[in-house]
Amino acid sequence: MNAAKQIVLLGVIGALAAGAWFADLDGLLGREPAETQKAGKRKRVLRPVPVIVKPVIFDSDAAVVEAVGTGVALRAVTLFPESAGRVTAVLVRSGQKVKAGAALLKLDDEVEQLAVKLALVALNEARRKIARYEKLGTRGNIARSEIETARSAVQSAELRLSQAALALKRRTLLAPFSGVVGIAAVEPGDRVTTTRAITSLDDRSALRVDFDVPENFVYGVRLGGALTATTWALPGERFKGAIATIGSRIDKDTRTLRVRALIPNRGDRLRPGMAFSIRLPLTGNRFPSVPSAAIQWSRKGAYVWVVRDNKAARVPVSVVKRSDAWVLVDAKLTAKHRVVIEGVQRLRAGRAVTVRDNTAEAKSPDKKSPEKKSGRVNPAAPAARPGQ
Repeated sequence: MNAAKQIVLLGVIGALAAGAWFADLDGLLGREPAETQKAGKRKRVLRPVPVIVKPVIFDSDAAVVEAVGTGVALRAVTLFPESAGRVTAVLVRSGQKVKAGAALLKLDDEVEQLAVKLALVALNEARRKIARYEKLGTRGNIARSEIETARSAVQSAELRLSQAALALKRRTLLAPFSGVVGIAAVEPGDRVTTTRAITSLDDRSALRVDFDVPENFVYGVRLGGALTATTWALPGERFKGAIATIGSRIDKDTRTLRVRALIPNRGDRLRPGMAFSIRLPLTGNRFPSVPSAAIQWSRKGAYVWVVRDNKAARVPVSVVKRSDAWVLVDAKLTAKHRVVIEGVQRLRAGRAVTVRDNTAEAKSPDKKSPEKKSGRVNPAAPAARPGQ
């Protein structure tokens, strides 16, 4: 065959191949063949895009604050005597529980007792005198001014008796509230002044723990909010408490808010001064939650694809919080929506989609498939028929 015939033959083969390609062009582009187009108009019909979806769930943007604080007794005081003198008796022992008003310590009070007796005698004398003057006044035998002077003398005597009784009372140190007494710093016979610390008194029915909450979590803190506390002194045990007080301002240096927790001390197992680890769950708002794989980005921001009437729809979202494989978003989504997690690359608004069932992929087969080779499944192998 000469060169001219070879050239002609190659041209014929090329023309046939080009004709076959153009004949199947509609199929390659995913549109209807030309004979199905109406009135000669070119109508492009795209094939549905297979996608995998996940339902939208709702979750809270609540967080958990973890902090460390030191326990302080619900009420704690250091006791001082109200007057100077010699200690005659220490009436309690260290660690003893006492009621409010219980006597803790006594000072010598002989002088004060004598002063009370003298004031009582003077008061009685003043009362007898005014009684005699009032009797004479009814007969007109005494001036009115004398009677008024006698009445003033009674009032003065009553005041002197009250002063003497108060001085006597101050010779005994009383518990201002119920609690546990600390170690006494004095012994009988010691001379003390009003600046000498006698002992401590702690109300351990509950402990106060102050800790700091970061500024961005401030609005999740509320009075009465439940929390849990643990202490290294009692490993493995958890103690329930609640928010009792919230600070009025945020510290400008640390950008934190001071919060006070109240932890009931049931069984009197906790002690003031213990270090506590506080775990405070914060309240939050509920937002739609979608898989992170569903989040897409454009120049206008984040968005997700949802399936509506078997068509793709684009919904703008604002990311609120990321947690593991899910993302809390602020968007117009409901629990009925399904977001696309696979197949998003080919989606356009209004594009028809076919939802694939991915539940079978999550299940492990009971028996090994005969199409498995070297631990892999052959995707091209035909499915086994019933009875085979």
